Amino acid sequence: MITTGSRSARPDARVEAPARARRRARGVGLVELLMSLAISASILVAVAYAVDISFRTYSINQEQTTLMQRVRLGMYRILTQIRTTEAHQPISAGSIADFKAGRITTDIGIVMIDDAGNETSYKYDAAAKQVTCMDPSGEEFVALRGVEAFSVKFEPMRSLNSQRTGGSYDLLMRATVLMTVKTIGQSSDVDEKLAEQVVTLSSSVVPRCNFW
Repeated sequence: MITTGSRSARPDARVEAPARARRRARGVGLVELLMSLAISASILVAVAYAVDISFRTYSINQEQTTLMQRVRLGMYRILTQIRTTEAHQPISAGSIADFKAGRITTDIGIVMIDDAGNETSYKYDAAAKQVTCMDPSGEEFVALRGVEAFSVKFEPMRSLNSQRTGGSYDLLMRATVLMTVKTIGQSSDVDEKLAEQVVTLSSSVVPRCNFW
């Protein structure tokens, strides 16, 4: 009886073993699938956001670099002409009177005359937000666009002849150029946005002929 009972129990064990194996080998459930999709979506959103930020940063850096190059080039041209010309004076009549009286004055432009008598001038057009240049031939062209502010500070001095004769202040001791420029949305290779980036530069210059 004992032997027979033990033999009759073995078929039940063989039946339970495949059932347990089937339970262990079952596929992914709906809950697990939804959780994995949610995690994957979160990772993809984070990656897309990081890529978008990197492209925006690149665009901003390109805008700043392009704008800085334009402002530096414009400043270099103006300072070079102030440094190498012989005579200088402001644009407006009131500033010219202050300059000749020996008072430090600030104006929106400058007139320069070289040793050959050729006149060059720079003037700020606030309405058009640009700095224009008048060359010795009388032709006017735009030297810099997107200009929000432009000024030239004049520090006058008297020449030796003026000091001997008691004349007015007739030479420029030092000029300080200040300009603020914004992006103008006209760059062909960068997604430049209007007035997104701003650069302000200020630099002083001394005419060589007055000190050498």
